[in-house]
Amino acid sequence: KAGTGSLSLLDVKYVLPAVKKNMIGFLIQSGLFLGRNSQITCSRVRARRCMVDSIEDVSDEELDGLLRQAEGPTGDKYQLSTSEKDPIATALRAVCGCNEVKGFELMDSRWNGNEAIRADTDRGNYFVKINRVEDASVFMSEAVGLTTIRKTETVYCPMPLHVGSLPKVGEFGPGAFMILEWLPLVPFGASRPEAQEDLGHALAMMHMSSAMDEIHEGKFGFVINNYLSLTPMDNRWTNDWSEFLARRMSLLLRSLFEPKVYARAPFKKDESSELINLTEKLIGSLKDRFADVPVKPSLLHGDLWIGNAGFTKDKAVVYDPACFFGHSEMDLAIMELFGGFTDKFYNAYHSRIPKAEGFEERSKIYKVYHYLNQLNLFGNEQVKVEVIKLLRELVES
Repeated sequence: KAGTGSLSLLDVKYVLPAVKKNMIGFLIQSGLFLGRNSQITCSRVRARRCMVDSIEDVSDEELDGLLRQAEGPTGDKYQLSTSEKDPIATALRAVCGCNEVKGFELMDSRWNGNEAIRADTDRGNYFVKINRVEDASVFMSEAVGLTTIRKTETVYCPMPLHVGSLPKVGEFGPGAFMILEWLPLVPFGASRPEAQEDLGHALAMMHMSSAMDEIHEGKFGFVINNYLSLTPMDNRWTNDWSEFLARRMSLLLRSLFEPKVYARAPFKKDESSELINLTEKLIGSLKDRFADVPVKPSLLHGDLWIGNAGFTKDKAVVYDPACFFGHSEMDLAIMELFGGFTDKFYNAYHSRIPKAEGFEERSKIYKVYHYLNQLNLFGNEQVKVEVIKLLRELVES
């Protein structure tokens, strides 16, 4: 299937196990890991620290989980249509004022089942996100985050226009969709220093914005619970940042050992005693660690890895947020953890918000938080090794 630019895991599912690993390793390294229900690009895999150095680092159990994840449910599923009965086409006409829906084009398909669609209408293009298995509340919480970011008038993000439900078809559903304004994005990366610098200034301005002061009233949390990728987030308001962070980290630790909808098995407590003990010690020390740190609630993107940033011809753009009001340094930790942002970004950001004393140590704490979420999502043993190493450094200090 080389002519299509992608190879399906379904094509290699039944080959001999030893050969299967090598073939899947090639697909991942080539950025061609493609299944019926999800796609994992090479950059996303690198961001996960998963299967980068060698496919042999991955256990057979995890590999089988990835195969199941890529294959997804089988049989019939909802297909987009321009007919008057189609829920997306209907919303484009009723909500966006389109007289004619000309067609849909698949732009991207992500590992979590989200698909990015361009809708072509008589009023121009619209961006549509669909997921055939998630509840509409997932996209609704994202829409609230996007709207909140837009109200700061700092960093740009697409305007959400409508959230709706998709019907259950076969084993798929019911699902959901979201219609947003269409933005003509260009590649965002080290080769575009103006984009990096623009995002640095804009993100700092969002973190400093007072536009939402009447919403958070000096507290930490958010107006709605949302999702960090597929992980549910508890955004109940609290006056104390260390308390909010401890609650979030405790939830991430506890959920490692619970049955998941993810394509991974629950961790075994008897094989994770060091991870549990070190994380609990860190959580127990948070109040003292932040006792003398003046943390003010800032609006955070919440999931700002390089794949959730883009650039139009004149400005940086962010999307797929997991917003809450928290410590501004937390947004920077995930950016550094997954990479892709250059000195142009950091210099621009810190020209507006200089590094405070203890910045590097707190960054390690926030990286533990995001490592725990990666473990929840993917269950990768290498991530477990990395987070234990970081936890040891923090606890010993």
